[in-house]
Amino acid sequence: MNNNKQLQGLSDHQIQLLALKGLEAREDEKKYSLWHIAKDMREELNDMRDEIFENEYPEELVTQIVESNISVYTYDQVMIYAHNINDLEMYHAFAEDFQGAVYYSIYEYLCSKANNWLCEQQEEVV
Repeated sequence: MNNNKQLQGLSDHQIQLLALKGLEAREDEKKYSLWHIAKDMREELNDMRDEIFENEYPEELVTQIVESNISVYTYDQVMIYAHNINDLEMYHAFAEDFQGAVYYSIYEYLCSKANNWLCEQQEEVV
């Protein structure tokens, strides 16, 4: 009810702009959420399951999928880190600079999820 009072007096165009801003903010939250990134990666792994297990080195293909799910843009990597700081460990020892440590932290997180997926799939095969 309180939100309706805030919208009174605004034009339809202004209300549409507010709605679009809300949708953009929600998309940004998804874009920078490790949970959503890992979920999308898992879907990709499931879609490529046959190809992965037909490959002589399935671990290498899984690693390529992990790497492809990390944004190449420094801004996006930093935003992912900022939105998920409690879920990531910082690996300064493996990087030359902060940006490298952020990338490696995201990489390690996604690798752990992908390797869990791979182990689950291999157990099903056996």
